[in-house]
Amino acid sequence: MFLLAWQILYTKDFILLPFFLVIWMSIFYFYRNRKYPNTIIKKYFLPALALRFLGALLTAFMYQYYYGYGDTFFYFFGSRDIYNALLNNPETAYELIFVEHKNWSVSSYNAVTLHGFFTNPKEAMVIQLAGIVSPMGLGTYIGTSFALTVFSFLGCWALFRVFYDLKPHLHWPLALAILFLPSMWFWSTGIMKDSIVIGALGFFVNGIYYSVISKKKQLLRSIFFILLGAYLMKSIKIYVLVAIFPATVVWVFFMLKEHIKNDTLRNIATPIFFGVGAVGGILAIQQLGRMFPEYTLEGFLEEAAKVQWWLKLSTERDNGTGYDLGVLEPSLAGLIAAFPKAVNVALFRPYPWEATKVIVLPSAAEALFTLGLTVYVFFKVGIIRTLKAIFSDPVVLFCLIFAIIFAFAVGFTSFNFGALARYKIPCLPFYYVAMILLLDKVPKPKIAAMPPPV
Repeated sequence: MFLLAWQILYTKDFILLPFFLVIWMSIFYFYRNRKYPNTIIKKYFLPALALRFLGALLTAFMYQYYYGYGDTFFYFFGSRDIYNALLNNPETAYELIFVEHKNWSVSSYNAVTLHGFFTNPKEAMVIQLAGIVSPMGLGTYIGTSFALTVFSFLGCWALFRVFYDLKPHLHWPLALAILFLPSMWFWSTGIMKDSIVIGALGFFVNGIYYSVISKKKQLLRSIFFILLGAYLMKSIKIYVLVAIFPATVVWVFFMLKEHIKNDTLRNIATPIFFGVGAVGGILAIQQLGRMFPEYTLEGFLEEAAKVQWWLKLSTERDNGTGYDLGVLEPSLAGLIAAFPKAVNVALFRPYPWEATKVIVLPSAAEALFTLGLTVYVFFKVGIIRTLKAIFSDPVVLFCLIFAIIFAFAVGFTSFNFGALARYKIPCLPFYYVAMILLLDKVPKPKIAAMPPPV
């Protein structure tokens, strides 16, 4: 595809690869045996982790030998600069990690190979986090990638623990949806924004659940998870936090509402909640718009137009796999009109005939499965019962609110199936969990009791 002008994989990576695998798998082998000695979910832990390491390796090979470039190159170069500074000049390393680029000293400025990503706070955060964990990987791409992949996996495991605690009898389908989903174990790995944000999202939801909803209160740990997850999402991909926030508020409210004993109070709680929520939502959006102009309606539409223009241009130039939602009117009405198209493209496309490149085929297969599962759920559960279940089950409602809001956001702004495959992964586990919970509502056939033997 491209000449290997830049390199992230060296002989050192392949020599140390078995060492990294043995160390990480051994650590979590003992952790699993201590933490989950007699539980049914014990059997999922190590296979799910091993699959993440496989995904990290495959994405590394893909970027090095297929694309020959990518954001992960720049993240790694920056993390390697931090690693070298940690070994040779800790003061410089401190500046690279904790001080803004514009305030660096001359020595720190000269210690960096490429400055571009250090000047952007979102990209700089990824570089800094990769730099912090780079000693675990001895400065190699594979080793640093594995360290961030472990963070991503633990966040996904924390998310799995939430739904398993709610529906323990569904442990296997929930594990498939969260731990073994191909998009998740492939794209949420490596030195990328996605691996950090996926982990942060899982920790955030886990913290909300075990601090507010679950009877098994773990307050201090949960508060730490909430703050950590919110901070990382805000710093790297704030739209993930913006999408999960309303879903979380609805989830918490309806879960707490079920504990109100008085029927009158329980009935009036809903309109009060929506009234307060609407006012609070408007104020929050206004405040968000002041802090981050790109997240006002005008800013969002302007940014979407820029992204659409660039991706269309690059797609035509590189013979890529772009898609088109039609003419997008830069208005609220245009946004509403594009909503179903954007959600559809994020969840159910590319269709098989749109997979014009081999690398898009797995995404097309997964999208086709998602569409088939959705149709099956509506057929099996029934349209009326499905709609009733969505609005009567707080967990299903929570999952679908986040999945649909997020699917719209990425479907509306990606315009390229290759980029979409990576961007949409935060919503997929939630969407699949919602489908699993809806299927669980199908009445089970009653088995007649066998007569006692004579």
